[in-house]
Amino acid sequence: MHTAAYYTNPIAKPGDPGYTAAPQNHFRVGFENDCAFNKDRNYSHGTRFEYVRDIAGTNHSFGLSLMQNIYTPEHRARHAIQNEHPYAGYLAVGGAYLRRGQYVGSSTEFQLGATGNASFARDAQRFIHTIGHMYQWHGWKDQVPSELTIQLTSRQDFRLPWLETQTRGGWQTDGLLFTREAVGTFSIAGGVGFSFRFGRYLPQNMRVNGMEAANFGKGLIDSGTYHPEDASYFMVVQGELDYVARDLTVDGGVFHHFDHKTCSRTPWQFHGQFGLGAAYHGIDYFAGALLFSRTYRTQDKNSLVGTFAVSWNW
Repeated sequence: MHTAAYYTNPIAKPGDPGYTAAPQNHFRVGFENDCAFNKDRNYSHGTRFEYVRDIAGTNHSFGLSLMQNIYTPEHRARHAIQNEHPYAGYLAVGGAYLRRGQYVGSSTEFQLGATGNASFARDAQRFIHTIGHMYQWHGWKDQVPSELTIQLTSRQDFRLPWLETQTRGGWQTDGLLFTREAVGTFSIAGGVGFSFRFGRYLPQNMRVNGMEAANFGKGLIDSGTYHPEDASYFMVVQGELDYVARDLTVDGGVFHHFDHKTCSRTPWQFHGQFGLGAAYHGIDYFAGALLFSRTYRTQDKNSLVGTFAVSWNW
């Protein structure tokens, strides 16, 4: 059995036999798309690129991100459809500060973004649908107007030691409670969630899954219970309940009147996730399904979205 340990693990320290320093660089690319389960509608697609750099010898990290979200109605038309989600796009670049802890960790991200034509959502969707020989959406002239957005999002992870188990064969469980707050011209929301993992040699770097702001693919908990192996695999179940006081993609912008508002936001929203992850020689893989409850009052049904992410750690 490979017995190397991260520098946060008390089993081995720098200079000890078998010591392996933890990766300091983390790059993740992730995609979310509803075509994995049904046709394009509501939250249609999300893409996020992110890089995290650890400061050696500390529990601090800094991150950068680039993300784009695309939203469409439930039915194709050349105009906005009443009682359905408006056409909307969001493109944002972010900078973040992450702090790891033995029992509590946090990440805070500031984003500067754009909506409307400046989000390039219409262009991205047309390009992907063209190369994929899929149908096109022609109602983008009625999309949420172009605006510059500012957004501050924070997440806190709380370790739940009573859920941690470990067997001699490397099988482990762990869990955490997390809270998330967002304020800005794009959205105002707050929520609480729970995450549980079960697998063999749980990888520390894959504590967080999801493409939302402040959800970096970098673990925020250094509990000293993780033993890096050449290979590991696990399953994760996660749920989050949010109160959404503002959502630009439904409510429209702050500085421009939205002539094509078609629906009203649902304030209480739930996100559920089930997925499978694996890590092999510094590369992490994750695939799963996301269930989103109704985000506007006249939405026909909940949304089911497929998610896939790959991370490189060095």
